[in-house]
Amino acid sequence: MKQRFLFTCILLVAVIIACNKDSDSSIPETSSNINVFLAVPGVQYDVVVDTTTIGSSLEAGQSTGYHSFIAKRYNLFIYPAGDHTTAIAGGQISLRNNHYYSVFLSLDHTNALRLLAVEDKLDLPAANTGKVRVIDLSDTYNSDAQTVNLDFYANDTLRFQRISYLAVTNFIQLQAGTYTRDIFYADSSLSLLGNNLPSFTIADRKIYSWIVYGNAQVADSFKLVEFVHN
Repeated sequence: MKQRFLFTCILLVAVIIACNKDSDSSIPETSSNINVFLAVPGVQYDVVVDTTTIGSSLEAGQSTGYHSFIAKRYNLFIYPAGDHTTAIAGGQISLRNNHYYSVFLSLDHTNALRLLAVEDKLDLPAANTGKVRVIDLSDTYNSDAQTVNLDFYANDTLRFQRISYLAVTNFIQLQAGTYTRDIFYADSSLSLLGNNLPSFTIADRKIYSWIVYGNAQVADSFKLVEFVHN
């Protein structure tokens, strides 16, 4: 499937504050971690940090996984797979010592590429519990041209309410175990789970992100991917 992009280069969303120095510590050995998730159907991408390729031929729903770098400022480039002539998205990103970051590439409802960067706060959950959050990369509108916000349930309990496109929730803690999941058109009883799995498992002390993308009103388009952080 071909996608028509409105522009060829996007500046990284300024969620991560840039530093004026290359490293936030004078200690020689520093480490920071970055993960890039792709949510653009029908195309493949390569992901490069400065001159290091951290992902090749990645499709929608795939990610680079975390890659460790010395803590300093870098240039992030996302290229069409196999062609590093011109980046289709990217920007400058400062990776701070002992921090984790995720970057998400998605399409909005006009078929324009959107880039979102967030810090992943991965404090270890308590024993016999895990953590989960939601990242909404689904820019969906109804027939009245109103945004479709999403409610996320676990075992019939509302856990995340009225989540909108490019929203990133805080992590919540759940007891370890197996749950039933559902996704509703916000403030309604209309399920939008579509073809996504209704069950999920929280393993002891594991941390998850639920990443949704595609058209939430079209079952074959709407996708939910679980990313395990640790």
